[in-house]
Amino acid sequence: YIFSKPKRGDIVVIKVNGRDMIKRIQKYDDCQVFVTGDNEKESIDSRSFGAIDKSEIVGKVILGVR
Repeated sequence: YIFSKPKRGDIVVIKVNGRDMIKRIQKYDDCQVFVTGDNEKESIDSRSFGAIDKSEIVGKVILGVR
C-alpha cells in the first residue's frame, strides 16, 4: 500500500465489477474486507456482493470536503 494498512472504520475507494465505489471498512482480515456504505438503506456494498479481496482497495480517503 502507498497508504497505511486499512483498518475498521476507514473510508476507502474500491473497484468492484469495474465500478469505483466509496465505502467504509467494517471488517478486515489478511485476505478479505467487508465494506458498507453510510446510507444503509440504499447502499450497494458487501451485504449484496460479499466481502472483497483486499487487492480491490484502490485507495484510502484521507480528506473529505462538505
